[in-house]
Amino acid sequence: MAFNLLPFCLVAIKSNDIEQVDATSFYFQLLTFVTLNIGLPLAVSRIIQMLENNVSHMRLLNKKLNDNYAMYEEFFENTGTPTLLCDQKGKILKANQLARELLTGPKQHDFVDSSIIDWLTPVSDSKNAFWKSNLVECTLKQDSAVHIEMRRVTLTQHGHYALHLQNNTQLYAIQQELENTQQTNSRLAHFDLLTLLPNHRHFCRQINQRIAEQDKHLTGAMFIIRISQFKLLNKQYGKDNANKVILNFAKTLQNKLSDQAIIGRLRGVKFACFVPLGQAYLIQKNLSTLIRSVLPNQIMINGSRLNMDYQVGIAYYHTDGKNAEELLEHCEMALEYSNSTERLSYYNHSLENKLIEEHKLGLKLSAAIKNKDIKIWLQPQVSPNGQICSFEALARWQNNGKFIPPTTFIKIAEKLGLLPLLAENLVRELVATLSEWHKEHIYTPIAFNLAGQELMNDTFFALLMTLVSDNPWLADMMELEITETSSVMTHPLIHKRLRSLSQYGYSIAIDDFGTGQASLGQLVDIPANILKIDRRFVTPLPGDQRHVDIVKSTIKLAESLGMKVIAEGIETKEQATLLAALGCNTLQGYYFAKPSPLSDWTAQDNAKAKELRMVY
Repeated sequence: MAFNLLPFCLVAIKSNDIEQVDATSFYFQLLTFVTLNIGLPLAVSRIIQMLENNVSHMRLLNKKLNDNYAMYEEFFENTGTPTLLCDQKGKILKANQLARELLTGPKQHDFVDSSIIDWLTPVSDSKNAFWKSNLVECTLKQDSAVHIEMRRVTLTQHGHYALHLQNNTQLYAIQQELENTQQTNSRLAHFDLLTLLPNHRHFCRQINQRIAEQDKHLTGAMFIIRISQFKLLNKQYGKDNANKVILNFAKTLQNKLSDQAIIGRLRGVKFACFVPLGQAYLIQKNLSTLIRSVLPNQIMINGSRLNMDYQVGIAYYHTDGKNAEELLEHCEMALEYSNSTERLSYYNHSLENKLIEEHKLGLKLSAAIKNKDIKIWLQPQVSPNGQICSFEALARWQNNGKFIPPTTFIKIAEKLGLLPLLAENLVRELVATLSEWHKEHIYTPIAFNLAGQELMNDTFFALLMTLVSDNPWLADMMELEITETSSVMTHPLIHKRLRSLSQYGYSIAIDDFGTGQASLGQLVDIPANILKIDRRFVTPLPGDQRHVDIVKSTIKLAESLGMKVIAEGIETKEQATLLAALGCNTLQGYYFAKPSPLSDWTAQDNAKAKELRMVY
């Protein structure tokens, strides 16, 4: 514009000099010049400016659009939920990373031109286009173990569907586990898992139901079977084989009893049977024969035959009980009084009365032990020349002016778990007396009986160890007699503790040798240095040559092992003479002296004890 203005001015001045220019023509020339040199460039520049402004605005809009797209893309990818976008035909248009990982796994297959039906299969029989349902359970087509829940969200503007997926495999597994647990709990509530027989509660329910249905016409008997010595079987063959014994016994019982019988496993090695009876089997002899016929004498285990032994408690329906609970209770009472000679025991009211009396006696015994009313009596043990060389301490209980036999109250104390407390009371009293004798130089040892349950008690065992540790002289003054009539005496812990006591200096005697659990094997397991011959081997002497030979061989056995021998239960001079001649070191029995209260020996400043020749 500036470049064209100078020539225009020069032309206009020159034209004015040459001739008078028409004003109209000059106006149009000027207008044309202005239009072409000023108006048109200004218009073009304005258009260019507008175009530039539009371009800038479009760039800004495009940037915003790209930012929004990136934001929505990021939102779609990071929703935290596997999400698909598909059309109405089920074609997958888009899938976020979580959806790709869920459906295709680590390989990340491409979704282009694929359909939902290529990846998911509805669990229920569903119509086509299942993706249009609001909620549907599916499984992964490549792995039916993967369970996926699909929820639909309709995008009405475009007619597409957003599908949210959720992996419910773990939840499904938990539900299955819960269902299995409920089924297991149901089995636990009604059946024994090992034998699949009804448990105690379900067994009673079945019998009571049978009684309710056939009460007027039903006669029957219930019996509880307990497999004897099962603890020894368990120890000898192991738990797994012991379970095989139980399982084989249960199957044998089911095979031998009629279909009308109801069989259950109560607990451990106890089985209960309810058998409808005909008139002939109401007689005890016939019923006993029937029961023996269904109990297997032998059971196969790992290809070998195992001899079986049982104890059975029996009660009749109607006579001994009107329902399953009463019958079981009375069978348990009968079972308590079965023994090695009579394995089958029938309930009767005298048994119940006996158990009630035993229970009352147990309550009184518990109080007597706590009040220290059970006293120590001493029975002298003499050498062959008649000199008192030691004593055996015996427990005596006087209840309401009447002495209760030791065999009775010791058995009750063992059942009630009172033996450790009783033994502790007696040991403390005995040690107090021995301490006085030690001061008075009365060196006469006293033997104290242990049944085994006491040594299993940590407190009592610690007491014995503490006493001899604090009073080393006590090891020479107190002997421990192990009564081998309890199966607990075979427990390894007992043997271990006896070895410890022996190492601390206690003398250990095996009482009642040849009876109960006492055997040659115990001479190896127990560190005893004294052997006591039981009275049942002494009583037939001297007339029974067989018993003479047994006693003679026992004494020789003890001598070969360096053990001292004590014979108990001597009641005649002939027995004493024979035993002394056979080499018995110490004699004990009514022939020499009966037991007398400890107070007789400690009265008047231990006067009677001081008369013994063992005083130095």
